[in-house]
Amino acid sequence: MAEKGTSVDSPKKGKRRAGAGRDAAAQGGGAGGDAMSALLTNKLMENPNFMDALQAQLGDQLGAAMSDRSMFYRSLPKQCKARVRALKNLQVENQQIECRFHKELHELECRFESEFQSLYEKRKQIVAGEYEPTDEECVFDEECCDGEDEGCCGAAAEEKQNGDGETADDSDAALAKSVEAKVSLNESEYDENTKGLPQFWLTALQNVSSVAELIEDCDIDVLKHLQDIKCTLLADPVGFVLDFYFSENEYFTNRVLTKRYLMKIEVDATDPFSFDGGEIYRCEGCEIEWNKGKNITLKTIKKKQKNKKQGQTRTITKQVKADSFFNFFNPPQLPENEEEEVDEEVAASVAQDYEIGLFMKESFVPKAVLYFTGEENDEDDEDDNEYDDMDDEDYDESQDPDYQPPAAGEQPQECQQQ
Repeated sequence: MAEKGTSVDSPKKGKRRAGAGRDAAAQGGGAGGDAMSALLTNKLMENPNFMDALQAQLGDQLGAAMSDRSMFYRSLPKQCKARVRALKNLQVENQQIECRFHKELHELECRFESEFQSLYEKRKQIVAGEYEPTDEECVFDEECCDGEDEGCCGAAAEEKQNGDGETADDSDAALAKSVEAKVSLNESEYDENTKGLPQFWLTALQNVSSVAELIEDCDIDVLKHLQDIKCTLLADPVGFVLDFYFSENEYFTNRVLTKRYLMKIEVDATDPFSFDGGEIYRCEGCEIEWNKGKNITLKTIKKKQKNKKQGQTRTITKQVKADSFFNFFNPPQLPENEEEEVDEEVAASVAQDYEIGLFMKESFVPKAVLYFTGEENDEDDEDDNEYDDMDDEDYDESQDPDYQPPAAGEQPQECQQQ
């Protein structure tokens, strides 16, 4: 590290010597030297050109000193660095091609949207109980089918197995499933006469961890009225709209709550390598027309105030923002001026909102039934990161209860050829 510091700081040796001289002069000159030094420092600090130049120089030198990843590149001769610059130009062209690809991909999605929407409309009718699927439509072949539903492939397989003779383990498993089904049915407020799929969208939302954390207890009764969620793509400007359809309820008069996301698919000329597909840059919510006394996004608090002169106290009430899923329709906004400083909390809220909106478009709305059943969730990637690889020395196979030592003269299992 000392060698790096020397090579980087060598252009500033003269400045260091000058600084040392000033320090000596300050020590010799006493208070007068200190005052002069402070005056010069203040003058320099007030000069914006000096500060910009200083920050740029320090940034370049510190960045070069701290970045071990670029050490080899910086050690290359000029001709090699020139070839690297040529490769970067190719990379910029690659980014431009990728940008065109994403634009055409969005256009392709728009062309296929009508076909998807016809399926989503039928899904809506089944969920709402407006359409009853035929027996043929209810047959779905899946390996995980438990055979509890009549007409299901698993039920047919179970009948065939019972006819041919079943094992004791199979019989116990079937009995356990039967008891579990009866218990869950008795605990449920629904029966075989229930129409559609009650609480379909509420259950699906609650099965998504990033959305579930936004849902408060006060939201649940309102979300029971949620009948459908649709995503409509926008061609110009590029983006998409999320529509939340509600049945008539006591909370608000809106039948549809809307969230609009605008995207840009452009390569930034000042930072071309940052392009990574379409990017949300703005979202717009809607005004919820709450019925009187039913606005769950606000809460009333009481606060005591004391008169400093008279010493009297009074209690005032005021409404403040309350945590609620329905704040999703009143999103925080970033300033239009990109150079304006943004509060960290606001920036984090905006990023979370953009992430949820994109997730709803790309996964949640298309795969709603899998989120409803719990087969799909947004924690798969997180679960993979919860486990760290163990070092070889941390694992003793002799302590494994399933470990079987090789017989005399045999090779360990991992050494045997396949």
